[in-house]
Amino acid sequence: MDEYIPPSTKIPSQSDKEYHVFLSFRGKDVRNTLVDRLFEALTAAGLQVFLDSHKLKKGEIIGLSLERAIESSAIRIPIFSRGYAESTWCLKEAATMVKTEGLIIPLFYDVLPTEVRYPQGNSSPYKQAFQKHYAHSDQIRRQDIEWWKYVLQQICPCLKLYGHSVRYAREEIDGWKDALENICCRSGWSMNSTVSMEAQRVKTVVNDVIKTFDRVPLEVAKHRVGLDSVTEDLIHKFILNSEGDVGKAGLWGIGGIGKTTLAKALYNQVYTQFDAASFVFNIRTTAADSMGLTKLQKKILKDLCMYVGEVYSVDEGKSLFRDRLKGKRVLLILDDVDAMEQSNALVGEWLAPGSRVVITSRNKHILHVAGISPEYIHEMSGLQINEGLQLFSWHAFLRASPNATHEDMSKKMVEACKGHPLSLEVMGAFLYDKQNDPGCWMEALHNIALHPDIHKTLYISYSALSEEEKEIFLDIACFFIGEHKKCPIVFWKSLYRMVHTAISNLSLKLLIKIDDEGVFDMHDHLRDMGRTIAEKEKRGTRLWEAAHLSNIPNNINCSRLRFNGE
Repeated sequence: MDEYIPPSTKIPSQSDKEYHVFLSFRGKDVRNTLVDRLFEALTAAGLQVFLDSHKLKKGEIIGLSLERAIESSAIRIPIFSRGYAESTWCLKEAATMVKTEGLIIPLFYDVLPTEVRYPQGNSSPYKQAFQKHYAHSDQIRRQDIEWWKYVLQQICPCLKLYGHSVRYAREEIDGWKDALENICCRSGWSMNSTVSMEAQRVKTVVNDVIKTFDRVPLEVAKHRVGLDSVTEDLIHKFILNSEGDVGKAGLWGIGGIGKTTLAKALYNQVYTQFDAASFVFNIRTTAADSMGLTKLQKKILKDLCMYVGEVYSVDEGKSLFRDRLKGKRVLLILDDVDAMEQSNALVGEWLAPGSRVVITSRNKHILHVAGISPEYIHEMSGLQINEGLQLFSWHAFLRASPNATHEDMSKKMVEACKGHPLSLEVMGAFLYDKQNDPGCWMEALHNIALHPDIHKTLYISYSALSEEEKEIFLDIACFFIGEHKKCPIVFWKSLYRMVHTAISNLSLKLLIKIDDEGVFDMHDHLRDMGRTIAEKEKRGTRLWEAAHLSNIPNNINCSRLRFNGE
């Protein structure tokens, strides 16, 4: 018999079965040793396990309850110990497993599969057990058995007869042997009663059972333009290196640049190589709720070990991580982290060697404090021109390239989007039914950053800034793009206390860039967003075009003036 190999067709993790696992065993042989340990490990992994001593209720008819439990279990594990066949309860359970729909995985405990499948040798405990069953059956005629069954059922109509007090016909005993032979043809596990080996094999059983339940790949982008090559590069750099260590990597970039899409592509490529995997979306938004962090911890526990209990505090969640996930090699992807307490609550020393953590964030500082080395932080730079044109075309024309009529304008649109995937997708979809309206194309070209979907995504980063950081960001957007930082810093120091810290934070969040010469730069979409905020939210406080003079409200003190660089 080969070691158990999880089937290619997996069991849905959210199946309609009441139990994940049914354990069939002879209590005298293994209840207080292997079964207790296995039940505890499976339950700790978040699985619902049927064990007669835990699940049967007083007053229930045992035979009927066991049959229902078997039918309601996705996986059935008969534990073939040396005395298993002595119990007619166990043999009936094995026969029911074969007759009903469900995955059967045998576990051979101190007994060879050949002894169970073909119990022919005189020393085989299974041959001896079946000889007793046949001899017991031959002591009384079949019609006598039926008569006694009839009498007992008249006394108690709902009674279903099991156990040694009833003598079974040879045909039924033959059926038990056929059931054992059927089960032994399936891949499973072998185990002996050595304590050290038993502990390791229990861990193997639990991991194999969990792998048998389906983990569904994530839906990535419909059009995977420029995605596959960078995914492969990052897998080799971030995922496959340092096999024995806990590896951490970061994806860093502005909103809409494709961090989440790339993280999902990474997840789909490698999640089957780990004992368990979890992708946690929208951490920034979820963590804003009063119990947000515990909700996120519960989601991770459910994904990694099928934990179904509650998490009442962050500290309790950390303890559960250590208790339930110790020793598991896992893949954990945390999407949109924007605060240190989030990474502290969700990542810790519970991670086993070989585990991998990928964090996406708009703030490079968050990746640093999460313990990610600079060489494992990937800055999202957007798409190349040809890739951008392809992505835009799929959304604007439902094809990989524009037609000749729209080629020039499409290229201008792609250049204006600066490789920003969200902008390319949003503007392409916006112009899909406006192909014959040049006026709409021209308006869209000059107002990309003002589209509600794009503006909303970019505004998230701005809204998270301190008041000083907001003012400095708006100054750069309106006045200082292309200017050296030296002069504006002198001006800002007369107004603010934490100027260098604010500039550093803006840079870490990719809201501004400073080149090697100390000159400010900014993504065009962020520039346009900043100037729109200055015009609408802080009207009249910043003037960078002469036309603004005619629109100054009387009650505004114009503290910042600049006209076309003069």
